[in-house]
Amino acid sequence: MKKKQEDRRIGRTRKLMHEALMSLIVEKGYEAITVQDILDRADVGRSTFYAHYRDKDELLLSSFEHLRSMFEQQQQAIIASKHTGNDPEINFILELFRHTGQHQKLYKAFAGKQSGEMVLKYLHRYLYDLLIERNSVLMKSRKTPPVPIEITTHYLVSSLLSLMTWWLDNNMPYPAEKMDEIFRTLTTPSIEAAFGRKVEKSDYDKIACGAPEGSVKAFYSHFIDNDCCP
Repeated sequence: MKKKQEDRRIGRTRKLMHEALMSLIVEKGYEAITVQDILDRADVGRSTFYAHYRDKDELLLSSFEHLRSMFEQQQQAIIASKHTGNDPEINFILELFRHTGQHQKLYKAFAGKQSGEMVLKYLHRYLYDLLIERNSVLMKSRKTPPVPIEITTHYLVSSLLSLMTWWLDNNMPYPAEKMDEIFRTLTTPSIEAAFGRKVEKSDYDKIACGAPEGSVKAFYSHFIDNDCCP
């Protein structure tokens, strides 16, 4: 019982520091925040902070891991729902915008204009790995596209983050579905050029929701080779 009480106390303390950091990022920007700012906002002592985190960067990384875990749990729930036949469509980009809207305070801290370079690097690397790991294997033994997949993926992630930042900083004037459509409209010509193939909207709709792993693998496989994936 005592251990459970200690675990709950630790959890509450970390939550206070996490929430303090997120609110401070939105208010004054990550680079301007000091550990003392976090202590004052969370109302915890310096020794308590350093008992949990080495510095504000480690607290930031912990906060990002929390956000990443929430998003991946959402994706797993959608995939499980698909397997039961309740939701036959999975669109990675759309679900990311939906998750952003549901947790806008967290995403404003990570992708808003006040987030800072380090924060965006974490988010960019996560999204890049998410896209590239599912698709680089598709390039093996296939005709080399005009643009290397690493460059195309970097471009797509940068475009997506830029669009998310604008959406958050303007208080989400459009629904997630519209932002998914805008992203598709903006990036489809670039991907067509990168992979040397034409894609129609009906094709995109079909491949964006046709793979259990999400839209990304299906989308790339369409441009690389129609027969590359089961």
